[in-house]
Amino acid sequence: MGKMIRIVATGDSMTQSAGAGCPALAAELAKEYPDKEFEIINQGVGGTRAGYGLWRMTNEYEFEKEKLPPLVSLNPDVVILESFAYNNATDGLLNDEGIEHFRDMHYKMVETIREKTDAIIIFVVTIAPDVNHFLENIPCFYNTPKSILRSMAEERMRYLEEAIQIAGELELPLVNVYAETLAAKESGTPLGTFINPEDCIHPGPKGHELTARLTVEVMKRHNLIK
Repeated sequence: MGKMIRIVATGDSMTQSAGAGCPALAAELAKEYPDKEFEIINQGVGGTRAGYGLWRMTNEYEFEKEKLPPLVSLNPDVVILESFAYNNATDGLLNDEGIEHFRDMHYKMVETIREKTDAIIIFVVTIAPDVNHFLENIPCFYNTPKSILRSMAEERMRYLEEAIQIAGELELPLVNVYAETLAAKESGTPLGTFINPEDCIHPGPKGHELTARLTVEVMKRHNLIK
């Protein structure tokens, strides 16, 4: 069967919520590459920003009472880098500083991976927010005016769109889940199909299945798995 291919997925809760070992991705890989063996490590950490994502690449960290190794020490063959857009979008759009910081962190993350590993980098821009239902099932946002929640969703869309630009500039294979979910909406599929109804933020099962399928399609298109 050959050498096991180690994939490390890093990001925020949009990655973490895919579960240990990213089972949806594991299933897609098994289907498309039956003669290959994969190890998938999910290093997504909920509620974190790109700056902490950069720090975790070269530093041991603690998550859910467990000490975890820096990404580069895992010697990955493939790094799936998710954009952290949902958390960095809390910086807002009042000035350019938030976007500039977001860009800088991604450039430094990619530089670190390229300098310290031989890994192929795949960049994931995750599902679009549902602006009409964003955060509505999160208790701390109960009774928040719809206009404010809509504005927060639109800020996240702006950061997701910036992430797409960053991927192009850095010449990274792009898994554009954001565009795919918006296209599905235009074709009549509600965005809620891909979103966890319990929080109206994270991908639900269909969202993770879509992300997995698109990731494997990008791997095949760019011939990343030899």
